[in-house]
Amino acid sequence: MLDQLIQMAQQQLAPQLQQIGVPSDKVSGVFNVAKDTVTDSLKNEATSGGLDTIMSMFNGNAAGSQSNSMISSLSNNFVASLASKLGMDQSMATKISGLVIPFIMSKFSSSETGTASSATDLVSQLGFGDIGSSLGNILGGKDKGSDLLGGLGKLF
Repeated sequence: MLDQLIQMAQQQLAPQLQQIGVPSDKVSGVFNVAKDTVTDSLKNEATSGGLDTIMSMFNGNAAGSQSNSMISSLSNNFVASLASKLGMDQSMATKISGLVIPFIMSKFSSSETGTASSATDLVSQLGFGDIGSSLGNILGGKDKGSDLLGGLGKLF
């Protein structure tokens, strides 16, 4: 699903990125960095105990400050990654982030992407590999006394 969101963003935002001065040979790199940054940010949020925040966002119910802080952190990480990986200056990276991150996150939390009924459903829809079954074992497995956060940390 994240791959599809990034492809959609690239199709719709590439002309706008070129209009603000992103060289055409760096446009695909911007979206590769976006995919890596969004994926890493979601995984980090999940392992830090923010799985409920991600679920809420994905299901279109994210109005709280936690989701805003997550998106702010995501934007900051994206700007830093654009600078380090593509050599973008801070100003250009900030402009790019202002277009790309809100687009991706609005699609992420849109009813178009669907909803998740459980944490394992969410992880599966995000395309995080076979960690969905591992997450299911942690959340509903026999070892209910184990720390959820510790178990999630082992997944990533």
